[in-house]
Amino acid sequence: MKFARSDRPPLNLRIGSYAMIVLSVDTAHAACSVCVFDTVANRPLSLISEPMQRGHAERLADMAHEAIASAGISFADIERLAACSGPGTFTGVRIGLAFVRGLSLVLKVPAIGITTFAALARSCRACSDGRHIWVIQDARRGEVYLEGFDGDGNAIHPASVLGISQAGELLSDRSGLAVGSGASLVDLPDELVVSEVSSIPDVAMIARLAGQATDTSAAAVPFYLRAPDAKAQLPLVKHRESTLSIEPAGVAYANVLAAIHTPCFEDAWDSAAMAALLATPGTIALLATQENTGEQHPCGFVLLRAAADEMEILTLAVLPQARRRGVARALMQAVRRYAGQAGTRKIFIEYAEDNQAAHALYESVGYASDGVRPNYYRNSDGTASNAITASLCLSEAEPLPLSGNP
Repeated sequence: MKFARSDRPPLNLRIGSYAMIVLSVDTAHAACSVCVFDTVANRPLSLISEPMQRGHAERLADMAHEAIASAGISFADIERLAACSGPGTFTGVRIGLAFVRGLSLVLKVPAIGITTFAALARSCRACSDGRHIWVIQDARRGEVYLEGFDGDGNAIHPASVLGISQAGELLSDRSGLAVGSGASLVDLPDELVVSEVSSIPDVAMIARLAGQATDTSAAAVPFYLRAPDAKAQLPLVKHRESTLSIEPAGVAYANVLAAIHTPCFEDAWDSAAMAALLATPGTIALLATQENTGEQHPCGFVLLRAAADEMEILTLAVLPQARRRGVARALMQAVRRYAGQAGTRKIFIEYAEDNQAAHALYESVGYASDGVRPNYYRNSDGTASNAITASLCLSEAEPLPLSGNP
């Protein structure tokens, strides 16, 4: 579903109430959805939603660009971001939140997480006639996620994960409306009517609620009521008492990588370029995050491209404030570990001859110079710098410590 571009006047010509433009996404359910929402007109300027069970990460960035173009604005016009924070699929929740948090770094605007419960309950209020609303989502394994609201939208039962029979007992003497994918699973009393509102949250409602939020200081984080079904993949590197973690990152992290790359290079790659590279077969980023106040914050990454049994390091970037803390060295160690797991025989890298820091780093982790490309890099002052090509043969490299520490 897609709404065509509106004929509204440009933002700088609008008169009256302050216009807030919100970009919202939902990848937590069986669809990938993006909305550009105008809080003054109280309607979407564009909305795109495509049913899908998987592939959200690969589609989301392009869909956001399509929605922005359809709305007739640019990303610079966005003043708030929002994503469904769950409950939903664990991978889907993280994809949407990672996308808006990365874009938040680039645009320097708040990112808000809106729960599935809040979005569905608010969608039901128009037809509730002041009755209580019970949001019931299928949690699988014979369980449901449940939260209750009064007619004004206030919570009357906290968000919980319950067995289907437990939910039936809880709701046996309740009345009002029930909404969600789990409503049909529970034995409901006649006084509790199942609403016809979709069990997939309306991405426009997510934007509307985000636009109304008064506290924008809290980070947009997943809303989990139980631990993931799948065991989390172990990070490639844990460093300095586990404060630094390095894990693979795909297209959903393009905005995060661009935000790190920008202060590191004059000709930095933007999020579109990052997304295009990451969409290329064999290309992956290893993202380093540093723990701070209980959360992992991105601080550096390395971008890799593999073909057959060889791998190329396309770029490595560490935020200025995170340098001289072992992040770059830990990333290079992670490259070796990742390449070894992928069956790579040789890793190649290229860097400016006058970049002494890069030369010292790569030499220290075993890369040997293969040659020089004269005047390969063009500098902003019109001069040129030679490029050093170097490589590491994994079959000849010393084994990594079993502990995984640099």
